[in-house]
Amino acid sequence: MQYDNHENWYVLRIRSRFDQLSEKSLKNKRFEVFNPTYHEWSRRKDRKKLLKKSIFKEYLFLRTTLTAEIHLEILKSYGVMQLLQNRCGPVPVPASQIANIRRLENHVGRCFHDPQFARGDWVRIREGVMEGLTGQIDWIRKNLIRITVNGIAGSVAVEVDPRQVELLRKDPIYRVVTSH
Repeated sequence: MQYDNHENWYVLRIRSRFDQLSEKSLKNKRFEVFNPTYHEWSRRKDRKKLLKKSIFKEYLFLRTTLTAEIHLEILKSYGVMQLLQNRCGPVPVPASQIANIRRLENHVGRCFHDPQFARGDWVRIREGVMEGLTGQIDWIRKNLIRITVNGIAGSVAVEVDPRQVELLRKDPIYRVVTSH
């Protein structure tokens, strides 16, 4: 297994519903841990309540200079199942993607559906708390658009006003299909 000698962000897969316990265990070992959350309104019988939820269920981000010893110490932490890796070893997450995810934490709102956007399109949010967030549209359903963030297992679903999103570029396949 190969390790990078630089400090990087990595993705940890954790047991279901262990996000807070795993985060505390890793922080007690002096690791820098990032558990991205978002806010969602929940309707109760008598009121609305703003809930804080994890963006990536069963995943945490950890920043460290990884060695075999540190890798083992991470795996011995409460609730940690594995460090995401490929055949060469643990895969670092680009800092730009962590910055994108940090923008998501400040967001509360509804999603949109707009015919100008299609699966595979690259988009950027132009204004608001998530200004600068970029990603590729994974799917669109009713009032929800899911933007894939590269280097991270899974995708992120965000709620934004359609006037806040700009198209960066169309998927090449989409251009071929629509040009005939």
